[in-house]
Amino acid sequence: MPVWQNVNLKQKAIFEIIQREETGDLPYYLNDEELDFFVRGLACGPHAKTYLPQLVERDKRPIYIARGYAPPTYSRVVKLRFYGPDPLMKDAGSNWPAGHEGELLEYIVGWRWLYAYWDGPLVDEVDEAWNTKQWPDIARSDWTWEGLRFVTPPYWVPEDGRPWRKARNEEVPIRVTKGKGRGKGAKGPTGNAPA
Repeated sequence: MPVWQNVNLKQKAIFEIIQREETGDLPYYLNDEELDFFVRGLACGPHAKTYLPQLVERDKRPIYIARGYAPPTYSRVVKLRFYGPDPLMKDAGSNWPAGHEGELLEYIVGWRWLYAYWDGPLVDEVDEAWNTKQWPDIARSDWTWEGLRFVTPPYWVPEDGRPWRKARNEEVPIRVTKGKGRGKGAKGPTGNAPA
């Protein structure tokens, strides 16, 4: 079972869309429900106040999937098309050109920034989510996490008052001690001496 550390279910759906097309069919311009899903993803991340307000109109293909800079299959990038100036570079100084007012510009956004602030379960918190297609089901307006079977992920996740985490079995935290190793009588991670 691969680990999708700190990737939520909506981010996995984004990844599925990014990886779906063959490399030879790129660039892939998002339309309809996919475009809406990515725009909502931008709104649930740090670019809600930067690139999202400046995206070009739908007919000008505001978001598309392109080849990345490395040769592997997973080398795909999400490109945004927006009107300048670049909101992150406009105050950076003359050595960092930001473009002009109304100029058509592009920016590569990391797919993990989409839905970064979405309040929902992580892939590793849901039984078999790593092996279950999330797109298009999770984009439905009536989708809910209720009814999913939850598991404890293989890494520490804070409780943070998330209702789906309250149903998990309580795990005993592992205590890490400083030292040169496990000498005679050293205790293991469960607090018991090793056999």
